[in-house]
Amino acid sequence: MIDHVPDPARSRAVLIGVGDYKNLPALPTATAALGGLHSVLTSPDGLALSHCAVLANPTSAAEIVRVLDQAAAEAEDLLLVHCAGRVLTEEGGTPHLATVGTDGRYLATTALPLAEIRRILRRCQASRRVLLLDCVPGHVIGDSLDESGVFVLSAPEHTQDLLAALRDGIAGEGPLLTLTALAAVVSSGRVHDGGLGAAVIAANPVDRVRELRGRITEAAQLLAMLVTEHADTANVVADARHKILSADRLVIGDVVADAAGAVRDLESAAAAGHWSRVSGAIDDVEAIIHAGSKSLSVVHAQAKGLLARREELRGRLAVYLAMAVRVGMAEDPELAAAHRAAHRLLWTAPCDLPEATVAVTTYQNAVIRRRS
Repeated sequence: MIDHVPDPARSRAVLIGVGDYKNLPALPTATAALGGLHSVLTSPDGLALSHCAVLANPTSAAEIVRVLDQAAAEAEDLLLVHCAGRVLTEEGGTPHLATVGTDGRYLATTALPLAEIRRILRRCQASRRVLLLDCVPGHVIGDSLDESGVFVLSAPEHTQDLLAALRDGIAGEGPLLTLTALAAVVSSGRVHDGGLGAAVIAANPVDRVRELRGRITEAAQLLAMLVTEHADTANVVADARHKILSADRLVIGDVVADAAGAVRDLESAAAAGHWSRVSGAIDDVEAIIHAGSKSLSVVHAQAKGLLARREELRGRLAVYLAMAVRVGMAEDPELAAAHRAAHRLLWTAPCDLPEATVAVTTYQNAVIRRRS
């Protein structure tokens, strides 16, 4: 049993996906996961491979064989081959992997016999030889790729499940993932164990990933709250600018854009399986959101303060008008003029608060003097 993760320097991976054909119906899913697989296999948080070749829509069988041969010759610890696309069979039942230029009438000369892939895997001296197949139709492959010492998993349309298992780990599997555990995530897949089922394929980051995904979710929730807070602050500031002359100096920073960009970066790193990057950035992202919230709170309070100041002045003017009425001085020409000046300032939008403050104080003092 091989009970350690593969040595990146002594391992190789080849990812093959054929979905654009000249003479066959397109199969977009065949190439859709290549980028994600490459990212996980080369990420320091994945298999950390420095040699991972990607063949997206190879035009010929020779192109595939050349890359596979080189990887097989260089791999000492792990050789991982992922193959996705259409499989066609000759009249005698020999399955072939279609390339971009494959013509169904001439499979022998325009497609890659699966037997050639088997031959390359057989010659490879790597301790772990793994073939992941996402080919349609899957049943035509049969046992054509089965080989002692080679782990073969045929799981059509389940590449995303395998990708998620390698990227996020598998619950209940302990610190390491075996090939058997990886195969178990696609119960409908066909497995040829090859004597390697117990071999370790990768570390199992499931606990760490669960924690970090939880924190990303919390960051997204904080961002949603920030968006709501920004909208509320913008409404209050707009109201203040309409009613208060000096409110035009209130500035709402573009805090949502900065925070949203930071959260998107976290989510992109998570999707690529770059959990160290997520771990290193999550605190800073939360700090950006909290700083944005704090700045909004300051502006919100300033706008509310301006509106409250106007209401306080209106209330004080009403109190001293009532006082003047009680003592029979409301119609005094000087007091009436002072009241009109203060009232005009307070009920004219936008209100000049400093002038209104002076006007209310003038009226207040005049009433007090008359009562003395």
